[in-house]
Amino acid sequence: MGVEIPPLRRGGYSSMQGGGAPSASWQRRLSPTNNAPTMPPPHLNFRPANTGSIKKPNWNNKAGKRNAYRESFSQNEMYNSDSGFSSRSPTPNKHQADGSQTESSDERDSIASSAEQGIKRLHEVHPSTNHHGQPTNTGVQGLISSASAHQFYQSQRPVNYYHSTVPAPRSQVQNYQGKRRYHSGKNSPPPQRAQRGRRFSGVLLPNYSMFPRYYIAPDRFLARSHLIQVTHVPKDLLNGSHWDDLSRDVWEKFMSNQQTETTYRNKMMLWKYLYIYIKSTFPKYGLFLVGSTMNGFGSDNSDVDMCLLVRHTEMDQRNEAIGHLEQILKCLKKCDFIEQLELIQAKVPILKFHDSMQNLEVDLNCNNAVGIRNTHLLYCYSQVDWRVRPLVLVIKLWAQFQDINDAKNMTISSYSLVLMVIHFLQCGVTPAVLPCLHSLYDGKFGPSTDIHLIDIHEDLDISVMSSLPLNRQSLGELLLSFFKYYVSFDFSMFAISVRLADKVAIEECRRVRSFKNDPHQWKYLCIEEPFDLTNTARSVYDPDVFSRIKRVFARSYQKLKESQDLASIFVKFEPTT
Repeated sequence: MGVEIPPLRRGGYSSMQGGGAPSASWQRRLSPTNNAPTMPPPHLNFRPANTGSIKKPNWNNKAGKRNAYRESFSQNEMYNSDSGFSSRSPTPNKHQADGSQTESSDERDSIASSAEQGIKRLHEVHPSTNHHGQPTNTGVQGLISSASAHQFYQSQRPVNYYHSTVPAPRSQVQNYQGKRRYHSGKNSPPPQRAQRGRRFSGVLLPNYSMFPRYYIAPDRFLARSHLIQVTHVPKDLLNGSHWDDLSRDVWEKFMSNQQTETTYRNKMMLWKYLYIYIKSTFPKYGLFLVGSTMNGFGSDNSDVDMCLLVRHTEMDQRNEAIGHLEQILKCLKKCDFIEQLELIQAKVPILKFHDSMQNLEVDLNCNNAVGIRNTHLLYCYSQVDWRVRPLVLVIKLWAQFQDINDAKNMTISSYSLVLMVIHFLQCGVTPAVLPCLHSLYDGKFGPSTDIHLIDIHEDLDISVMSSLPLNRQSLGELLLSFFKYYVSFDFSMFAISVRLADKVAIEECRRVRSFKNDPHQWKYLCIEEPFDLTNTARSVYDPDVFSRIKRVFARSYQKLKESQDLASIFVKFEPTT
């Protein structure tokens, strides 16, 4: 299912400390300005320009003038494509550099600008170099094209990343002994015999002289990494009320625990490494970064959640998914910086491992595409109102402190906590802080939307919300109201639904027919997953644990109501059993 990959030793990963200086940032080492590509690119099958007596306008003969293509490159000179990794990309003759921002997935996220109209074949991305040569292209710090990433895997066969289903040929570009050869069009034979059933393996590149515009998915998020960390205090944080002290405490706790730009960039670079490494062995696999890293609610010590996308339909998680994860486990064993590999054979199998270079814990699932959809949904909610992110993060920190934020111990998962906060902001206050995005944007958040059309960090048009009543409650008041809402919530009768922005009878949830829904999973804490309609809080199945969770909510509400001091709820209320 791929090619044999030699072990990726620590030298390759740690050598990203530019110039051999141990203190230099390893991201800087990845800049294409510091590294010459050493992997030969795919062979390009093309036909030279029409040079017959009848001058027909074509891509190389505009305005009736012939621009003869010079085949004067040497035997060792190579050309490569700097496109994204895409098994779903259009063939080159249909490719348009439209700069679309809607395709953010790792299989289709090639970013191109439409500022210039010139599309040129055989655009030289990287010049030919030897061991003593220097690259001549320039690049942006931290952004690397897929072509320049070859240098970190120098001994493996080149992969045709533009069409990942077509392996790159081993042959070099034919030289024709340095002669110019022109063909008059359709009646002349091609320079070399075309292989039957072979798709065109060349790439159309915009003619930019500064740096290539084609990146893989992590590069786009790296380019926007400066937008991740909140740095400015909102002007309406304090309103002169008695809630100001509590609001200030909530904000300060959020600012000191939010995911920093540095941590975010480290996670993006790890994603990029794993993406290229896995893709070189399994070209049809996709790798997505999901969860709190991407949805706006991550802390600076959050784990990294990834989704290995094998195909676009549901699979048997017990058998098929485990088989794919076992293949990835064998592949990652060759990476020196990957440690503590462990395959957890749960209902949704997880491959856990540790990145020793950046001290990151990673959870990799297989084909759990709903995680991509809900990451997009949560990110959109995080951008609607500035109060959402600090409120969610502080409540997650509170739940962790009180030992009720661990699905493995039969308590509430982080995803379920986020849904609880969003639901409260939808229908637990008047007027609502958050609208129902499923209702406002019909079809955008559907369960069958093409994964590759999802832009996880979409800039949502919120002008449709301008007609909604505005909630002006402070952070402190909203935090207290959150506890009050769930202390009085009837968990025995109703489930929490963000999809409908309402409470739903548990019996209705049990009767829903979906691929993963099981009536027996709706027990004590019931929270509807907005896409597959399962219970995200099915881990809370023990009555004693659920009773302890409700007691922690009640004690926190009482303490916060009496003192209006955030520190009062960061005191252990219940011993962990």
